[in-house]
Amino acid sequence: MRMKQISKFQKQFQQQFKKQFARGTALAVQKYNQQFGRSRKSKIAAVAALSIAALSFLWIQFSGAEVYSLTIGGKEAGYLTEQSLIKQAASNIKADYKEKGIELTIDEEAISCEPTDLKEGSITALNLEDLKNVIAASEACTANGWAINIDGKNIAVVASEQSANQILEEIKNHYLTSGSETISTAFKENVLVTQAAVRIAAFMEPENAEAKLLAGETAPVAYTVKDGDTLWDIAAANGMSEAELQNANPGFDPNKLKIGQQLNLVALKPYITVLTKERITATEKIDFNTVYEETNTLNKGEIKVKTAGVYGSKQVSSEVTKENGVPVDTKVIASTVMEEPKDQVALKGTKAGSYMASRGGGRAISVNGTGSEIVAYAKSFLGTPYVHGGSSPKGFDCSGFTQYVYAHFGGSLPRTSAGQYGTGDYVEKSQLKPGDLVFFTSSSRISHVGIYVGGGSFIHSPQSGEDVKISSFSSTTLKYCGAVRASN
Repeated sequence: MRMKQISKFQKQFQQQFKKQFARGTALAVQKYNQQFGRSRKSKIAAVAALSIAALSFLWIQFSGAEVYSLTIGGKEAGYLTEQSLIKQAASNIKADYKEKGIELTIDEEAISCEPTDLKEGSITALNLEDLKNVIAASEACTANGWAINIDGKNIAVVASEQSANQILEEIKNHYLTSGSETISTAFKENVLVTQAAVRIAAFMEPENAEAKLLAGETAPVAYTVKDGDTLWDIAAANGMSEAELQNANPGFDPNKLKIGQQLNLVALKPYITVLTKERITATEKIDFNTVYEETNTLNKGEIKVKTAGVYGSKQVSSEVTKENGVPVDTKVIASTVMEEPKDQVALKGTKAGSYMASRGGGRAISVNGTGSEIVAYAKSFLGTPYVHGGSSPKGFDCSGFTQYVYAHFGGSLPRTSAGQYGTGDYVEKSQLKPGDLVFFTSSSRISHVGIYVGGGSFIHSPQSGEDVKISSFSSTTLKYCGAVRASN
């Protein structure tokens, strides 16, 4: 540490002190002579008493703890009134981190403490604890830590090599399927654990380092608007709110969304990609076939289940390759049928006449909105819990959900799924469009309804214990029966 031997202020103080002391003493003697005479003893007593008074006055005027300016690495870091605090703080910091297993180095040459002309009362001096924090956070305080280095960049630093390696193992395990047989795990990136001299402030607790590596970093992504997109769809698909999407696109008018338009998104980019290969054995359903029997007891186009089909089951062993838990390749190793499925028998009407009349009186339904608008509104209720008999955002059953959504667009639907099946215009499955009502059957009756969203998927309020969600025709256990469309 560098220290000036004497400051300009100190020299001025000495000169001023001599002048004031002499002047004060002379005045004291003069006053005493005027009042008490000139006896030798009296003069001595007066001079002594008044000199002490003069000294006290001067001490008040000129004394006080000296103020030092602290700089670390050339940067101002505050003020001190005791230089000795620096060595004490450095010693305490080293002791604190030694308990954590970290041997650190403090570059005392980078710390400068010099006198100032300031008075103690005009500044706020650093105490010992403040000084420890300032030094520990500075570049003068470093230690050898263990860095998790990804593609040449240190992402997280911890105290020990063991902690760093344990973090990487935990990250691998995070993406493994419970109960599966692990064939291999690896990192897609070049991942190393290396020693690195870093600032103390850069050290992380192991759990925080693991969370950072799993969370990833934000990165800009461009999105091209497609046919049928809505602001809500784009935001939800990319983990953003509508407000965040608008903020990422200054000047963007959400009411003028156009096909081919480029939007800025903010997406999470993983720091690290875990490649896993597992052998997974699972029981899967085998879909049943539907056999149709023609009958003139039903109108043409009407279908009624005569005998419900029964799903079969099979045990399938597969080798599944994943990236961060997302399957990218599946290879079936073995498949064993446990139970054969049983065909469903359905009656298919051939009777000429109005199909609509036979499905509930042919009551027409119209809505003031497009299919895409209906879907977008329905998606705003994703996550709403299933409630038996529910028909509000507090909770829906299947037909209560579709009734509530259609009512928003002026469409009046019956309360039950069977009743809703008798409205609108019948639509073949191959002709489905977003916003159509899709129906499902169990045994011989209509038992469930949802709203088609496109791409072979529909949104619905499934059953007790589940929330409003989107399912696909290919994965649902529900048996598709038919669909209807409202006019607009």
